[in-house]
Amino acid sequence: MKRLAETLGAVVARRDAPGGAAILFSGQDILWSGTAGVRDASRASPLLLTSKARVASISKVATALTLLKLVEAGQIDLDRDISDALGFHLRHPKFPKSPITPRMILCHTAGIRDGENYRGVVGETLEGFFVPGGKNWNDGKHWADTAQPFGFFTYSNLAMGLLAQACEHAGGDRFDRLAQKLVFTPLGIDCGFNWSGIGDQAAQEAATLYRRKADGDWEVQVDGSPATLPRPNIATDAGLSLSDYALGSNGLLFSPQGGLRASTLDLSRIGMALSGAVALLKPATRALVLKPHWTYRAQPLNGDTSGGAFQGFGLGVHRLIPGEQCPVAGLKSEMVGHYGEAYGLLAGLWVDPVSTRGFAYFITGSLYGPAAGLRSGVYRVEEEMMQAAAEDLGLVDL
Repeated sequence: MKRLAETLGAVVARRDAPGGAAILFSGQDILWSGTAGVRDASRASPLLLTSKARVASISKVATALTLLKLVEAGQIDLDRDISDALGFHLRHPKFPKSPITPRMILCHTAGIRDGENYRGVVGETLEGFFVPGGKNWNDGKHWADTAQPFGFFTYSNLAMGLLAQACEHAGGDRFDRLAQKLVFTPLGIDCGFNWSGIGDQAAQEAATLYRRKADGDWEVQVDGSPATLPRPNIATDAGLSLSDYALGSNGLLFSPQGGLRASTLDLSRIGMALSGAVALLKPATRALVLKPHWTYRAQPLNGDTSGGAFQGFGLGVHRLIPGEQCPVAGLKSEMVGHYGEAYGLLAGLWVDPVSTRGFAYFITGSLYGPAAGLRSGVYRVEEEMMQAAAEDLGLVDL
């Protein structure tokens, strides 16, 4: 496991990040885990294996798993109009007769994209993003201008709010609590959306996220002094509080797109659920997750790859496809998981569902404008971490 340990140490030593953590696993076994650097640059507090960070878009995997547990319970239908579970009528303005389903949203092929804002606030509604005249309508910029109603890949953070809101209506509880009950507790992990349900000790050990300024100093981006934050930590209109939240009115409130606070140990358990090493999903459901639902095609163009970062998608998960565009050179077989990038954090959770070997990592900060990758649409430091992990696990042809 030498390559990943050396790479993580080098990333911190050359000040590409203030700190980082990584883990390698096979089945339910942890093969190696390690950390480097600090979780709090102002006090030089060392990053711990138990340190939780805002893991950005890896959160979407936990959101997908929460919804899929409700699918297994018969409370949500993947292929039924999601309007039935939202409390409002959802339609692409160009295609008013075409229902949008949870499956389409999980695969980012529903014609929804991000506008200028996808923040959840008590006092606002999710409907206001999607209905003309709504507070966050933003001239309809949340709808992709596509020639067909569905099938064109357009990655969307905003769309995760629709899934979370559907979960609240179907499950009869707040999304953060449903995720705890249906996913985190069964997996035996202490993590949560927007700090929901996380204990005092874990909050004390959590990591602040940074970006490095031109003068070399690390600038706090999110979760400064995390132990002092409310749990859950949410946004509200003036004079309102969480007690004023109407269940099922704003699925963005707990940041299902990126607000999960988790350690690499927590992420490894989620990876084990994806591989089937931990029996969270029924085999048939897990097979749906792994099934290729979208694969990039240049002619005719069938999706926006965000500079090459997206090459394939399953049901709520990225597909890491071997080849010239893959960030891992020589990767033998397809992996599934998700990238994470926000507020300086760069992260990944990836698993080979056949061998059940996988890895998770995060670094707690990055430069303003990190160096571009040499092979793919992700940053070079991500390619380095992923390559080292895959080599240590024997997942590449050297």
